Amino acid sequence: MKSNFLAVFIFATGVLNSSNAYSYSFQDAIDAIKSHDVVSSLEKKSKALVEEGESKGSWGDPMFRVAAKNYPKDSLKNDDTPMTGIEFGLAQKVALTTKYGNIEDAFAALGQATKQESENKAQELIRSFWEILIENKKLDEEINIINENLNWIKNILKVSKRLYANGKISQQALLDIQIRKSELEALLSNTEYESKQQLDKLSYVLGKNNESISKETIPWRIFKRSENGTKDFKELSLKSKLIAKSKMLTAKKLAYVPDLTVSVGYTKRSNIDDKGDFVSAMVSFPLPFSGQKYSGHSQAVFEKASAEKKLSNYRKFKSSEQSRLLHQIEKLNSELKILKERTIKFAENSRKITSKSYSLGDSSYIELLQSELKLQSLLLKRSKLSAALLKTKAKYKYLIGEKLYE
Repeated sequence: MKSNFLAVFIFATGVLNSSNAYSYSFQDAIDAIKSHDVVSSLEKKSKALVEEGESKGSWGDPMFRVAAKNYPKDSLKNDDTPMTGIEFGLAQKVALTTKYGNIEDAFAALGQATKQESENKAQELIRSFWEILIENKKLDEEINIINENLNWIKNILKVSKRLYANGKISQQALLDIQIRKSELEALLSNTEYESKQQLDKLSYVLGKNNESISKETIPWRIFKRSENGTKDFKELSLKSKLIAKSKMLTAKKLAYVPDLTVSVGYTKRSNIDDKGDFVSAMVSFPLPFSGQKYSGHSQAVFEKASAEKKLSNYRKFKSSEQSRLLHQIEKLNSELKILKERTIKFAENSRKITSKSYSLGDSSYIELLQSELKLQSLLLKRSKLSAALLKTKAKYKYLIGEKLYE
């Protein structure tokens, strides 16, 4: 009996204070989440997009050219004709518009959008982290409720054995109470295994195996207050993507004006005609007759319109979801208030009265088990509603852009 009590006490500390796992503080866990692989991956992608923008926004390197010109094919001498010589040339592409600057700005905005995606992903993981903590808190409460009920049924079993010995209850009544005790033991075992499974979920969120969180460091108080400043990284990311598409559309419009390629050359001759060396200059540009620029422009128009629709749709969804979550919080608060202030108290009194009456032989074991089951059901319901309320508050805070840590 003593060893069983010790085992229950050790497990009742829950997954969050597991004796065989390193115990993190809540802030340690937040720091680990911020450096999670999926967050770091997006941060690196953001930097890559900025670098890609700098590359695509450049005019390109100047081209240096050396050419041997007009050498006689039979002799290959450089002093047979006045046109023979070695030409040194330099060419550079020159943009007549701010097209490339807009391309660079577009990629910079995409990089910013991806950075904001990484911030949003971190917030998502922190919300998932809170859901694990809330679920574990609920399971700890359920373990305590079942343990208390199990102790109560054990005491009732002692009373029942006495009543059975005195012939006041049937053997069937005694067996039913023993069956109920076995059911509670099975329920306790299942709940304990559910609690263990939370550690598996925690290992992904923290990016490490066999980790736990010190319960004393968990700031439950953040659900009792709201912040003045909020930052919805998902909406900010959509805004940045819209800016990127707008910049790219501007670049595609400016692409109708072709780039010039300016080149200069210097030809070193043998000077057989006493005219000295040659110099040359040239300007070239493509003629926009193909459909490439037109289709590129059309594509940019549609992509900008798509980005506008995505932002508009998200804002509508956010407004609707925000209202729904607030109503859900009000509903859960109301239900919990009634449950705590009235229903559970009535059920506790009912079990207390029925158990006393049963010990005196005035109530049946069926009435006794019904009162016990009713109270347990209500206590477990309170635990589930409390967890649902905290999870809904966590969703609401995430949705409006409030921090889920201090």
